[in-house]
Amino acid sequence: MRLKPLAALTSVAVLALAVSWRARAEESVSAIPSPVTEHHDVLKRDVGVWDAEVKIWSQGPQADPLTSPGVETNRIMEGGLWLISDFKGTVAGQSFEGHGQFGFDPIKQKYVGTWVDSMSPFLSTMQGTYDPSSQTMTMMSEGRDPQTRKTVKSKSEARYVDDDHRTFTMSMANPAIPGQFVKVMQIDYTRRRE
Repeated sequence: MRLKPLAALTSVAVLALAVSWRARAEESVSAIPSPVTEHHDVLKRDVGVWDAEVKIWSQGPQADPLTSPGVETNRIMEGGLWLISDFKGTVAGQSFEGHGQFGFDPIKQKYVGTWVDSMSPFLSTMQGTYDPSSQTMTMMSEGRDPQTRKTVKSKSEARYVDDDHRTFTMSMANPAIPGQFVKVMQIDYTRRRE
């Protein structure tokens, strides 16, 4: 059976249009610039397995801290934009697990993150900056106190001592003195060599 001239012409036109659309779609996808920037290189420093020594000052900074071990495992999510962090350890003799996601927001020009753990039903959000001269990431966080259920603010600093060591400190806002923070936790990390 032979196609009528109009039907043959229409079939050729549809085929040409489909090929053209596909070529344009492939071209536009390859023309999209990668959202991965030099800011994401900072996040990549945390990739790997880290042994942790955790110190918590639950009775105030003058008291002896509670000390416990932990392990943090970090990976970069497919695409290179987000660091996924999993922490396992103990706190005051109880099993503890935490999960974080960290990235760089190009609109805010800030590092951003979220944190959830096995001791709180509330999500914490954070944002901050990285200072390359001191090799320190400073993040301000907001979440809820699991006991009082009130909003609490905290400040964390992650300082890179070298490629295999970093120190994380967390301070809580002092409700009695605005702008003052009290250190409540320190974690000393050592990269595990496998």
